[in-house]
Amino acid sequence: MKRLMLAVLAGLIVPAWSLGSEVSDAQNKLLAKRAAEADCYRKLAERIMGLKINSSTLVRDFVTESDQIQTEVNTFIRGIRLGQPRFFDDGSCEITGEVTYQKVIATLREVHSRHYKGDDIRASDFKEMETRTECTVIRATGMGAPRPDQPIDVPDGTVSDPGPEEYPTPSVPSLWQKIGPQGRMMAQRAAELDAYRRLAEQLQGFKISSTTSVRDFVTESDQIATDLNTTLRGARIVHVFFHRDEPICEVTLEIPWQKVIATIRDSVSTHIRGDHIKNSSFREVSTRVEKKYFRATGMGIAPERFMSKAVAVMEITPPDWVSRAFKATGQAAIDPNAENPTQAKLMAQRGAELDAKRKLAETIAGLTIQSETEVRDFITEYDQVRTQLNAVIDGAYIKGKPQFTDQMASVTVELPAARVWKVIADEIKINQR
Repeated sequence: MKRLMLAVLAGLIVPAWSLGSEVSDAQNKLLAKRAAEADCYRKLAERIMGLKINSSTLVRDFVTESDQIQTEVNTFIRGIRLGQPRFFDDGSCEITGEVTYQKVIATLREVHSRHYKGDDIRASDFKEMETRTECTVIRATGMGAPRPDQPIDVPDGTVSDPGPEEYPTPSVPSLWQKIGPQGRMMAQRAAELDAYRRLAEQLQGFKISSTTSVRDFVTESDQIATDLNTTLRGARIVHVFFHRDEPICEVTLEIPWQKVIATIRDSVSTHIRGDHIKNSSFREVSTRVEKKYFRATGMGIAPERFMSKAVAVMEITPPDWVSRAFKATGQAAIDPNAENPTQAKLMAQRGAELDAKRKLAETIAGLTIQSETEVRDFITEYDQVRTQLNAVIDGAYIKGKPQFTDQMASVTVELPAARVWKVIADEIKINQR
């Protein structure tokens, strides 16, 4: 009799445990889906708020005019229909949302006619918005992972008509399954930010004329820098790649160069005084540039707390510094006898940047790879490593604003360690073959 009772209890416990596991999985999927929806709406809002209504006003400025405008625009964004969720085999989720550019303009025009009381924005500005860009759809993809501390009673997003009931589960490399969905998404986000920085550096070096680059405009006006950064936030992700044998994610962004040139042209006409810049021919730029897009690839790595789980499946174990970012500050003197003080400051800034990158190279050369091996050993032995690391260091981005005194310019540069490690890891793998 006792054996019979134990068998019955065991039969009840197993289904209950199985049911509890299924409920937990369903809750985790729901949490991941809600997080992806929230991330998607945030990214859509970021892109919409960065649209230019006229030469001096963004949508972000427009919504601050009144609470009614802000409420209606936010309601519109939250009403954008989202696509079907895509669940990955590590428990994470992706959702894509999109809205036509024409629908955004129509909504802004309607809100303007009902609630706007100022003089800076005219109804005709919304008509001009339609012809100012080749963009037809604003699209964003949100990512989410289950978080135990996240409440379940988050309101549902607006999901489009359901498609097929079954979707193939996207595959996640085993290394990234060990790291986990949160670590993977944080690595992707870090790669996105790195790509934005590299895109900004690329654009700042772009020549408007033989003597003027975008960097000159940014140096002369903080507002131009703000306008340019806002425009860059509209860059589109065209490729995401997770390395299978090392914890590095690469993200490639692109943005139409005409959109960038239009932003600089409008911003310069509004904020810059001086014929030496205003006479630069943006029309010549439009005919000179052959490519349609500016493109940049950034790299990111999961935070250190996620790395210990993945060491067992890594072909090459990365050093502990791989998740850091290296900084160096350089200085250069401003020529007191220069005829053009502005040009002297720019030259000193460039000198300070080169000095900072030289110091950065010294720091990187002294990094330890194994107990008795440093990066400088690879640089000495392999010419290709030296060449690639020089290119990586040259791509270090300026951190913050350059600082100036009466006599000196000071510049701080920063470089994600993941870029350095990728060069070293690739060389190690070549030598292991």
